[in-house]
Amino acid sequence: MGFEKGELYRLPWSLNDNPIAWLEITDICNLHCEGCYRQRLTNHKPLEEIQEEVRFLKRWRNPDNVSIAGGEPLIHPRILEIVAYIAEQGLKPIILTNAQALTPTFLHQLKRAGLAGFTIHIDSHQGRPDWTGKNEAEHNALRQYYADMIHAEGGLYTIFNSTVYPSTYHEIPDVVRWGRENMDRVQGLVFITYRTGIADTNVALDENNQEVDLHQLSYVTDHFDERFVTGPEVAEMIQSACPEYAPSGYLGGTIRHDSYKWMAGAMIGIKGKVYGSVGKKTMELTQSMHHVFTGRYLAYLSQARMGAKVFMLSPWDRLVRQGGKRWLADLVRHPSHLFRPIYVQSIGIIQAPDLLPDGRADMCDSCPDMTYFEGKLVNSCRLDEYRLFGHMLSVAERQQREQDQAAQVENPAEEQPSEPTAVSLPQEHARVIADDGGERQAEE
Repeated sequence: MGFEKGELYRLPWSLNDNPIAWLEITDICNLHCEGCYRQRLTNHKPLEEIQEEVRFLKRWRNPDNVSIAGGEPLIHPRILEIVAYIAEQGLKPIILTNAQALTPTFLHQLKRAGLAGFTIHIDSHQGRPDWTGKNEAEHNALRQYYADMIHAEGGLYTIFNSTVYPSTYHEIPDVVRWGRENMDRVQGLVFITYRTGIADTNVALDENNQEVDLHQLSYVTDHFDERFVTGPEVAEMIQSACPEYAPSGYLGGTIRHDSYKWMAGAMIGIKGKVYGSVGKKTMELTQSMHHVFTGRYLAYLSQARMGAKVFMLSPWDRLVRQGGKRWLADLVRHPSHLFRPIYVQSIGIIQAPDLLPDGRADMCDSCPDMTYFEGKLVNSCRLDEYRLFGHMLSVAERQQREQDQAAQVENPAEEQPSEPTAVSLPQEHARVIADDGGERQAEE
Protein backbone atom coordinates (compact mmCIF):
# COMPACT_ATOMS: atom_id res chain seq x y z
CA MET A 1 0.00 0.00 0.00
CA GLY A 2 2.64 2.52 1.06
CA PHE A 3 2.54 6.21 1.94
CA GLU A 4 4.23 9.21 0.32
CA LYS A 5 5.32 12.19 2.37
CA GLY A 6 4.32 14.50 -0.46
CA GLU A 7 0.71 13.42 0.07
CA LEU A 8 0.81 14.25 3.80
CA TYR A 9 1.16 17.55 5.64
CA ARG A 10 4.39 17.97 7.54
CA LEU A 11 3.17 19.20 10.91
CA PRO A 12 4.70 22.68 11.49
CA TRP A 13 5.70 22.01 15.10
CA SER A 14 9.18 22.92 16.29
CA LEU A 15 11.27 22.88 19.46
CA ASN A 16 10.02 26.27 20.66
CA ASP A 17 6.57 26.30 19.06
CA ASN A 18 4.95 22.96 19.81
CA PRO A 19 1.39 22.18 20.92
CA ILE A 20 2.50 19.70 23.59
CA ALA A 21 4.50 20.17 26.79
CA TRP A 22 5.40 16.92 28.56
CA LEU A 23 5.36 17.31 32.35
CA GLU A 24 6.76 14.50 34.52
CA ILE A 25 5.30 14.77 38.04
CA THR A 26 6.19 11.34 39.47
CA ASP A 27 7.99 8.13 38.60
CA ILE A 28 5.85 5.99 40.90
CA CYS A 29 3.27 3.74 39.26
CA ASN A 30 0.61 1.25 40.30
CA LEU A 31 1.20 -1.04 37.32
CA HIS A 32 4.28 -2.60 35.75
CA CYS A 33 3.77 -2.40 31.99
CA GLU A 34 6.03 -4.39 29.71
CA GLY A 35 6.59 -1.46 27.35
CA CYS A 36 7.18 1.22 29.96
CA TYR A 37 10.38 3.28 29.84
CA ARG A 38 10.19 4.91 33.24
CA GLN A 39 11.54 3.51 36.52
CA ARG A 40 11.30 4.65 40.10
CA LEU A 41 14.29 6.82 40.99
CA THR A 42 13.02 10.01 42.64
CA ASN A 43 9.33 9.48 43.65
CA HIS A 44 6.75 12.31 43.60
CA LYS A 45 8.02 15.77 42.68
CA PRO A 46 7.17 18.64 45.06
CA LEU A 47 4.44 21.01 43.91
CA GLU A 48 6.80 24.00 43.79
CA GLU A 49 9.18 22.17 41.48
CA ILE A 50 6.32 21.14 39.22
CA GLN A 51 5.05 24.72 39.02
CA GLU A 52 8.52 25.90 38.05
CA GLU A 53 8.64 23.33 35.26
CA VAL A 54 5.21 24.40 34.01
CA ARG A 55 6.43 27.99 33.74
CA PHE A 56 9.56 26.83 31.91
CA LEU A 57 7.56 24.74 29.46
CA LYS A 58 5.06 27.54 28.86
CA ARG A 59 7.91 29.92 28.03
CA TRP A 60 10.03 27.63 25.87
CA ARG A 61 7.44 25.35 24.22
CA ASN A 62 4.46 27.69 23.63
CA PRO A 63 2.16 24.71 24.19
CA ASP A 64 -1.59 24.41 23.74
CA ASN A 65 -1.77 21.61 26.29
CA VAL A 66 0.35 20.12 29.05
CA SER A 67 0.57 16.32 29.12
CA ILE A 68 0.74 15.40 32.81
CA ALA A 69 2.75 12.19 32.83
CA GLY A 70 4.75 9.82 35.02
CA GLY A 71 4.71 7.21 36.44
CA GLU A 72 1.02 7.36 37.27
CA PRO A 73 -0.11 10.99 37.68
CA LEU A 74 -3.38 10.17 39.44
CA ILE A 75 -1.55 8.86 42.51
CA HIS A 76 0.38 12.10 43.04
CA PRO A 77 -1.03 13.51 46.30
CA ARG A 78 -1.34 17.04 44.85
CA ILE A 79 -2.68 16.23 41.41
CA LEU A 80 -5.73 18.49 41.84
CA GLU A 81 -3.49 21.46 42.61
CA ILE A 82 -1.25 20.61 39.64
CA VAL A 83 -4.22 20.52 37.28
CA ALA A 84 -5.55 23.80 38.67
CA TYR A 85 -2.19 25.55 38.31
CA ILE A 86 -1.82 24.50 34.67
CA ALA A 87 -5.34 25.72 33.92
CA GLU A 88 -4.55 29.03 35.65
CA GLN A 89 -1.64 29.44 33.22
CA GLY A 90 -4.10 29.37 30.32
CA LEU A 91 -3.02 25.89 29.20
CA LYS A 92 -5.07 22.71 28.77
CA PRO A 93 -4.20 20.06 31.38
CA ILE A 94 -4.27 16.52 29.94
CA ILE A 95 -3.62 13.56 32.22
CA LEU A 96 -1.81 10.54 30.76
CA THR A 97 -2.97 7.66 32.92
CA ASN A 98 -3.64 3.95 33.19
CA ALA A 99 -6.88 4.99 35.00
CA GLN A 100 -6.52 2.39 37.75
CA ALA A 101 -7.11 5.10 40.36
CA LEU A 102 -9.93 6.86 38.51
CA THR A 103 -13.37 6.90 40.13
CA PRO A 104 -16.48 8.97 39.31
CA THR A 105 -15.94 11.14 42.39
CA PHE A 106 -12.26 11.71 41.62
CA LEU A 107 -13.16 12.41 37.99
CA HIS A 108 -15.60 15.12 39.06
CA GLN A 109 -12.95 16.72 41.28
CA LEU A 110 -10.43 16.75 38.43
CA LYS A 111 -12.93 18.39 36.10
CA ARG A 112 -13.72 21.07 38.70
CA ALA A 113 -9.98 21.72 39.04
CA GLY A 114 -9.83 22.55 35.33
CA LEU A 115 -8.90 19.29 33.60
CA ALA A 116 -9.40 19.30 29.83
CA GLY A 117 -9.15 15.57 29.15
CA PHE A 118 -7.41 12.22 29.44
CA THR A 119 -5.16 9.98 27.44
CA ILE A 120 -5.78 6.52 28.90
CA HIS A 121 -3.30 3.73 28.24
CA ILE A 122 -4.87 0.27 28.06
CA ASP A 123 -3.38 -2.79 26.40
CA SER A 124 -2.90 -6.49 27.07
CA HIS A 125 0.71 -6.24 28.31
CA GLN A 126 0.18 -4.16 31.43
CA GLY A 127 -0.20 -6.92 34.02
CA ARG A 128 -3.52 -5.52 35.23
CA PRO A 129 -5.14 -7.55 37.99
CA ASP A 130 -7.91 -9.81 36.61
CA TRP A 131 -6.93 -9.05 33.00
CA THR A 132 -3.92 -11.31 32.53
CA GLY A 133 -4.13 -13.46 29.41
CA LYS A 134 -6.91 -11.43 27.80
CA ASN A 135 -6.48 -10.05 24.29
CA GLU A 136 -7.11 -6.56 22.96
CA ALA A 137 -10.70 -7.32 21.97
CA GLU A 138 -11.42 -8.42 25.52
CA HIS A 139 -9.74 -5.28 26.87
CA ASN A 140 -12.34 -3.25 24.97
CA ALA A 141 -14.65 -3.90 27.92
CA LEU A 142 -12.22 -2.01 30.15
CA ARG A 143 -11.91 0.78 27.61
CA GLN A 144 -15.70 0.97 27.49
CA TYR A 145 -15.93 1.26 31.28
CA TYR A 146 -13.73 4.34 31.39
CA ALA A 147 -15.17 5.86 28.20
CA ASP A 148 -18.68 5.61 29.67
CA MET A 149 -17.55 7.04 33.03
CA ILE A 150 -15.95 10.11 31.43
CA HIS A 151 -18.83 10.57 28.99
CA ALA A 152 -21.30 10.55 31.89
CA GLU A 153 -19.33 13.33 33.61
CA GLY A 154 -19.28 15.33 30.36
CA GLY A 155 -17.13 18.22 29.25
CA LEU A 156 -13.90 16.23 28.92
CA TYR A 157 -12.30 14.63 25.90
CA THR A 158 -10.88 11.14 25.94
CA ILE A 159 -8.07 9.48 23.99
CA PHE A 160 -7.16 5.81 24.35
CA ASN A 161 -3.68 4.63 23.48
CA SER A 162 -2.05 1.22 23.43
CA THR A 163 1.33 -0.28 22.73
CA VAL A 164 1.59 -2.41 19.60
CA TYR A 165 3.71 -5.53 20.14
CA PRO A 166 4.63 -8.01 17.41
CA SER A 167 2.24 -10.43 19.12
CA THR A 168 -0.67 -7.95 19.19
CA TYR A 169 -0.15 -6.21 15.84
CA HIS A 170 -2.92 -8.28 14.25
CA GLU A 171 -5.35 -7.16 16.99
CA ILE A 172 -5.26 -3.47 15.99
CA PRO A 173 -8.52 -3.80 13.99
CA ASP A 174 -10.35 -4.90 17.15
CA VAL A 175 -9.46 -1.61 18.84
CA VAL A 176 -10.26 0.45 15.72
CA ARG A 177 -13.69 -1.15 15.35
CA TRP A 178 -14.40 -0.49 19.03
CA GLY A 179 -13.43 3.14 18.56
CA ARG A 180 -15.72 3.43 15.55
CA GLU A 181 -18.65 2.26 17.69
CA ASN A 182 -17.82 4.95 20.26
CA MET A 183 -17.21 8.03 18.14
CA ASP A 184 -19.64 9.89 20.37
CA ARG A 185 -17.44 9.47 23.46
CA VAL A 186 -13.93 8.62 22.25
CA GLN A 187 -12.19 11.52 20.56
CA GLY A 188 -9.08 9.63 19.54
CA LEU A 189 -6.95 6.49 19.44
CA VAL A 190 -3.16 6.32 19.57
CA PHE A 191 -0.98 3.31 18.71
CA ILE A 192 2.65 3.20 19.90
CA THR A 193 4.96 0.59 18.43
CA TYR A 194 6.85 -1.44 21.04
CA ARG A 195 10.60 -1.26 21.25
CA THR A 196 13.31 -2.37 23.64
CA GLY A 197 17.07 -2.43 24.04
CA ILE A 198 18.61 -5.88 23.57
CA ALA A 199 21.35 -6.69 26.05
CA ASP A 200 22.66 -9.96 24.63
CA THR A 201 23.60 -8.41 21.27
CA ASN A 202 24.20 -4.74 22.17
CA VAL A 203 26.33 -2.72 24.57
CA ALA A 204 25.63 0.80 25.78
CA LEU A 205 28.34 3.45 25.71
CA ASP A 206 28.52 6.74 27.56
CA GLU A 207 29.88 10.01 26.18
CA ASN A 208 33.43 8.83 26.94
CA ASN A 209 32.95 5.65 24.92
CA GLN A 210 32.91 3.58 28.13
CA GLU A 211 30.50 0.69 28.55
CA VAL A 212 27.64 1.05 31.00
CA ASP A 213 25.19 -1.58 32.18
CA LEU A 214 22.16 -1.58 29.87
CA HIS A 215 20.15 -3.34 32.57
CA GLN A 216 20.04 -0.10 34.55
CA LEU A 217 17.36 1.01 32.09
CA SER A 218 13.81 -0.32 32.27
CA TYR A 219 13.40 -0.55 28.49
CA VAL A 220 15.95 -3.35 28.05
CA THR A 221 15.51 -7.09 27.63
CA ASP A 222 18.16 -9.81 27.46
CA HIS A 223 16.92 -11.32 24.22
CA PHE A 224 14.46 -10.32 21.51
CA ASP A 225 14.30 -12.10 18.15
CA GLU A 226 11.03 -10.73 16.79
CA ARG A 227 10.76 -7.92 14.25
CA PHE A 228 9.48 -4.60 15.53
CA VAL A 229 6.36 -3.17 13.92
CA THR A 230 6.69 0.14 12.03
CA GLY A 231 4.34 3.11 11.93
CA PRO A 232 3.32 2.68 8.28
CA GLU A 233 2.54 -0.98 8.99
CA VAL A 234 0.19 0.10 11.77
CA ALA A 235 -1.50 2.54 9.36
CA GLU A 236 -1.98 -0.24 6.84
CA MET A 237 -3.47 -2.52 9.48
CA ILE A 238 -5.91 0.25 10.46
CA GLN A 239 -6.92 0.58 6.82
CA SER A 240 -7.60 -3.16 6.66
CA ALA A 241 -10.29 -2.66 9.32
CA CYS A 242 -11.43 0.76 8.13
CA PRO A 243 -10.66 1.44 4.44
CA GLU A 244 -11.96 5.01 4.83
CA TYR A 245 -9.07 5.87 7.16
CA ALA A 246 -6.05 7.76 5.84
CA PRO A 247 -3.27 9.66 7.65
CA SER A 248 -3.02 13.32 6.76
CA GLY A 249 0.00 14.64 8.70
CA TYR A 250 3.38 13.42 9.84
CA LEU A 251 6.63 14.13 11.62
CA GLY A 252 9.76 12.57 10.21
CA GLY A 253 13.03 11.58 11.81
CA THR A 254 16.03 13.67 12.78
CA ILE A 255 18.38 11.74 10.48
CA ARG A 256 16.60 9.46 8.02
CA HIS A 257 14.70 11.13 5.21
CA ASP A 258 12.17 8.30 4.93
CA SER A 259 11.16 8.04 8.59
CA TYR A 260 7.56 8.31 9.75
CA LYS A 261 7.83 8.96 13.48
CA TRP A 262 4.40 10.45 14.00
CA MET A 263 1.45 9.86 11.67
CA ALA A 264 -1.67 11.88 12.39
CA GLY A 265 -5.12 11.49 10.93
CA ALA A 266 -8.79 11.93 11.72
CA MET A 267 -11.84 9.98 10.60
CA ILE A 268 -15.23 11.54 9.86
CA GLY A 269 -18.39 9.62 10.66
CA ILE A 270 -21.36 8.89 12.85
CA LYS A 271 -21.48 6.47 15.75
CA GLY A 272 -20.69 3.07 14.23
CA LYS A 273 -19.96 4.25 10.68
CA VAL A 274 -17.00 6.06 9.07
CA TYR A 275 -17.51 8.09 5.90
CA GLY A 276 -13.97 9.26 5.28
CA SER A 277 -10.95 11.08 6.65
CA VAL A 278 -9.58 14.59 6.71
CA GLY A 279 -6.82 15.12 4.20
CA LYS A 280 -3.64 17.11 3.91
CA LYS A 281 -5.35 20.45 3.21
CA THR A 282 -7.72 20.20 6.16
CA MET A 283 -4.87 19.32 8.50
CA GLU A 284 -2.88 22.30 7.20
CA LEU A 285 -5.84 24.65 7.53
CA THR A 286 -6.61 23.45 11.07
CA GLN A 287 -3.04 23.97 12.27
CA SER A 288 -2.63 27.32 10.53
CA MET A 289 -5.93 28.84 11.62
CA HIS A 290 -5.52 27.67 15.21
CA HIS A 291 -2.11 29.36 15.29
CA VAL A 292 -3.50 32.54 13.74
CA PHE A 293 -6.28 32.88 16.30
CA THR A 294 -4.58 31.50 19.43
CA GLY A 295 -0.85 31.86 18.74
CA ARG A 296 -0.40 28.10 19.28
CA TYR A 297 -0.56 24.92 17.26
CA LEU A 298 -3.11 22.21 18.01
CA ALA A 299 -2.74 18.60 19.18
CA TYR A 300 -6.15 17.85 20.71
CA LEU A 301 -9.56 18.75 19.33
CA SER A 302 -11.63 20.21 22.15
CA GLN A 303 -14.83 19.35 20.29
CA ALA A 304 -15.25 16.16 18.26
CA ARG A 305 -18.86 16.78 17.30
CA MET A 306 -18.45 18.71 14.06
CA GLY A 307 -21.69 18.26 12.19
CA ALA A 308 -22.13 18.31 8.43
CA LYS A 309 -20.23 21.62 8.21
CA VAL A 310 -17.01 19.58 8.06
CA PHE A 311 -17.95 18.70 4.47
CA MET A 312 -17.75 22.39 3.53
CA LEU A 313 -14.03 21.73 3.12
CA SER A 314 -14.74 19.37 0.22
CA PRO A 315 -13.70 21.82 -2.56
CA TRP A 316 -10.16 21.95 -1.15
CA ASP A 317 -9.76 18.46 0.31
CA ARG A 318 -10.12 15.34 -1.81
CA LEU A 319 -10.51 12.98 1.14
CA VAL A 320 -13.20 15.13 2.77
CA ARG A 321 -14.96 15.32 -0.60
CA GLN A 322 -14.97 11.52 -0.85
CA GLY A 323 -16.37 11.32 2.67
CA GLY A 324 -19.10 13.79 1.80
CA LYS A 325 -20.17 11.69 -1.17
CA ARG A 326 -20.39 8.60 1.05
CA TRP A 327 -22.44 10.57 3.57
CA LEU A 328 -24.91 11.69 0.88
CA ALA A 329 -25.17 8.15 -0.46
CA ASP A 330 -25.85 6.90 3.06
CA LEU A 331 -28.61 9.48 3.49
CA VAL A 332 -30.31 8.21 0.34
CA ARG A 333 -30.41 4.72 1.85
CA HIS A 334 -31.05 5.84 5.43
CA PRO A 335 -32.72 9.30 5.54
CA SER A 336 -32.89 9.17 9.35
CA HIS A 337 -29.08 9.46 9.46
CA LEU A 338 -29.53 13.14 8.58
CA PHE A 339 -30.33 13.72 12.24
CA ARG A 340 -27.38 11.77 13.63
CA PRO A 341 -24.39 13.83 14.83
CA ILE A 342 -21.22 13.75 12.74
CA TYR A 343 -17.96 13.35 14.65
CA VAL A 344 -14.25 13.58 13.95
CA GLN A 345 -12.12 10.93 15.68
CA SER A 346 -8.34 11.27 15.53
CA ILE A 347 -5.93 8.37 15.09
CA GLY A 348 -2.27 8.84 15.93
CA ILE A 349 0.64 6.47 15.33
CA ILE A 350 3.98 6.85 17.10
CA GLN A 351 7.10 4.93 16.10
CA ALA A 352 10.24 4.63 18.20
CA PRO A 353 13.75 5.90 17.41
CA ASP A 354 15.61 3.78 14.87
CA LEU A 355 19.13 2.63 15.66
CA LEU A 356 21.27 3.50 12.63
CA PRO A 357 24.45 1.78 11.40
CA ASP A 358 26.65 4.55 12.81
CA GLY A 359 25.24 4.13 16.34
CA ARG A 360 23.03 7.21 16.31
CA ALA A 361 19.30 7.06 17.03
CA ASP A 362 16.91 8.57 14.51
CA MET A 363 14.62 10.51 16.86
CA CYS A 364 11.34 12.32 16.22
CA ASP A 365 11.91 15.53 14.32
CA SER A 366 10.43 18.40 16.38
CA CYS A 367 9.59 15.88 19.10
CA PRO A 368 6.21 16.74 20.66
CA ASP A 369 7.11 15.06 23.94
CA MET A 370 10.12 17.04 25.08
CA THR A 371 10.29 17.47 28.82
CA TYR A 372 12.26 19.44 31.39
CA PHE A 373 15.53 18.19 32.86
CA GLU A 374 18.00 20.38 34.75
CA GLY A 375 17.19 23.58 32.89
CA LYS A 376 16.92 22.16 29.39
CA LEU A 377 14.52 20.32 27.09
CA VAL A 378 15.19 16.62 26.52
CA ASN A 379 13.36 13.76 24.83
CA SER A 380 11.04 12.27 27.44
CA CYS A 381 11.56 8.78 26.01
CA ARG A 382 15.26 9.05 26.88
CA LEU A 383 14.79 10.82 30.22
CA ASP A 384 16.02 7.91 32.32
CA GLU A 385 19.34 8.01 30.47
CA TYR A 386 19.74 11.62 31.56
CA ARG A 387 18.65 10.81 35.11
CA LEU A 388 21.09 7.88 35.41
CA PHE A 389 24.04 8.98 33.25
CA GLY A 390 23.54 12.69 32.57
CA HIS A 391 23.20 12.27 28.81
CA MET A 392 21.85 9.99 26.09
CA LEU A 393 23.73 6.76 25.48
CA SER A 394 24.90 5.30 22.19
CA VAL A 395 24.64 1.62 21.35
CA ALA A 396 27.14 -0.68 19.66
CA GLU A 397 26.95 -4.27 18.52
CA ARG A 398 28.47 -6.43 21.26
CA GLN A 399 30.43 -8.80 19.02
CA GLN A 400 31.99 -6.02 16.98
CA ARG A 401 32.83 -4.09 20.13
CA GLU A 402 34.66 -7.12 21.55
CA GLN A 403 36.54 -7.60 18.28
CA ASP A 404 37.64 -3.97 18.29
CA GLN A 405 38.83 -4.25 21.89
CA ALA A 406 40.77 -7.44 21.13
CA ALA A 407 42.43 -5.79 18.13
CA GLN A 408 43.44 -2.85 20.29
CA VAL A 409 45.10 -5.19 22.81
CA GLU A 410 46.96 -7.06 20.09
CA ASN A 411 48.04 -3.90 18.28
CA PRO A 412 48.23 -1.14 20.90
CA ALA A 413 50.38 1.08 18.68
CA GLU A 414 47.78 1.16 15.90
CA GLU A 415 45.27 3.94 16.03
CA GLN A 416 41.83 2.65 16.87
CA PRO A 417 38.59 4.27 15.80
CA SER A 418 37.27 6.71 18.39
CA GLU A 419 33.64 5.97 17.62
CA PRO A 420 31.94 2.65 18.37
CA THR A 421 31.03 0.35 15.52
CA ALA A 422 27.28 0.10 15.73
CA VAL A 423 24.72 -2.53 14.83
CA SER A 424 24.18 -2.92 11.11
CA LEU A 425 20.47 -3.39 10.58
CA PRO A 426 18.12 -3.35 7.61
CA GLN A 427 16.90 0.22 7.34
CA GLU A 428 13.26 -0.70 6.98
CA HIS A 429 13.25 -2.70 10.21
CA ALA A 430 15.96 -1.09 12.31
CA ARG A 431 16.16 -1.96 16.00
CA VAL A 432 15.62 0.74 18.57
CA ILE A 433 17.06 1.47 21.97
CA ALA A 434 14.31 3.52 23.56
CA ASP A 435 10.74 4.70 23.30
CA ASP A 436 9.62 7.94 21.71
CA GLY A 437 6.72 10.11 21.40
CA GLY A 438 3.92 10.90 23.70
CA GLU A 439 0.59 10.22 24.38
CA ARG A 440 2.03 6.94 25.09
CA GLN A 441 3.61 4.75 27.85
CA ALA A 442 5.05 6.98 30.52
CA GLU A 443 1.70 7.10 32.27
CA GLU A 444 1.75 3.34 32.88
